[in-house]
Amino acid sequence: MIKINRPCEYTDIFREYKIILDDEEIGKIKSGESKRFQVSQGEHTIYLKNGYCMSNKIKFYAIKDRCIEFDCGNSMEGWRTFMAFIYMTFLQNKYLWINRVYE
Repeated sequence: MIKINRPCEYTDIFREYKIILDDEEIGKIKSGESKRFQVSQGEHTIYLKNGYCMSNKIKFYAIKDRCIEFDCGNSMEGWRTFMAFIYMTFLQNKYLWINRVYE
């Protein structure tokens, strides 16, 4: 099982991010949501997609009866808000982010 948390953010507040697991969309996540998905045991790759922008890709190994948690969001915080055009045109693969949460 995996759990994905997305904080409530001003930027993209009305946009859903596609959750891509092993190159297949498994769901969408809205601003302020947390979602859980069942995944098979073994190695997987996860990332987010929003139109033509995407996040970094993370490889992980899922184990039966264990939840792996991720946080996600966009890079448009603080002063970066003024760079939105650059992120959406030249840094498309850095506009969104996903990180594994370690206990």
